[in-house]
Amino acid sequence: MKNLKGFEEFLFLFLLLWGGVMNHAFPQIKIKSKDVDDLEKVKQLKHDLRELKEDILSYAPSDCNSGKLNRLRIRIYKFSRMELCNEFFITDGNKKYVCLNSVLFNRSYYNSLQCVLHSIAHSFCHLKDDIAEEAFCEFVSYSILKEFTNNRGKIFSRKIIRSAMNNSPTAYNIFYRAAKKLEKKSEGIMLELNSKAKNRKISKKKERRIFYKLVKFKKFGEDISDDIPELEKGFRKI
Repeated sequence: MKNLKGFEEFLFLFLLLWGGVMNHAFPQIKIKSKDVDDLEKVKQLKHDLRELKEDILSYAPSDCNSGKLNRLRIRIYKFSRMELCNEFFITDGNKKYVCLNSVLFNRSYYNSLQCVLHSIAHSFCHLKDDIAEEAFCEFVSYSILKEFTNNRGKIFSRKIIRSAMNNSPTAYNIFYRAAKKLEKKSEGIMLELNSKAKNRKISKKKERRIFYKLVKFKKFGEDISDDIPELEKGFRKI
């Protein structure tokens, strides 16, 4: 009887701990229900991101592990009209949020997936220059999306990538092409630059100099609107 009681206690603790892990498993997605048209698409996003977890980590530096990715909070809601982008990454204390505009999500699933992957990449990007950072995140998001959609054939994959780029701001397409040019000259350079930035082995000035030659921008910066809702209350967990 003692052994049985001990087993029951062990099982209870195991299930309690397992429940805690599952509640914080990647990806943590919450939505504003009134803003999202199709819950099945949200479930599909959750499924696809879970499948892509190892692929995402393969582009992350050594200081980003499974636990850090698990703690990311993805929020889907209708952005303010003052917001110029369809996604953004923001830190609030020790909480990190990936925010996606539900207007885009309702309209285009794969474009939304690319945006979410872009924001996730911001969570482990150490590059300080704005252009270098955006180029890195575009490179990571499109690389993962391309690998993911290739499973359905190259024609389908090219169609998805083309659609995502057509719906992306011109500047971001320039950043992505700049990253691809660097990768063509030296494969793996984008991850290497991020690793160097993490270890403080490259200056912001040098980052800017590398990318300025390719994008011809004097400076770049997009401000996030101040009209950001409270990102915990009013959201439904999926």
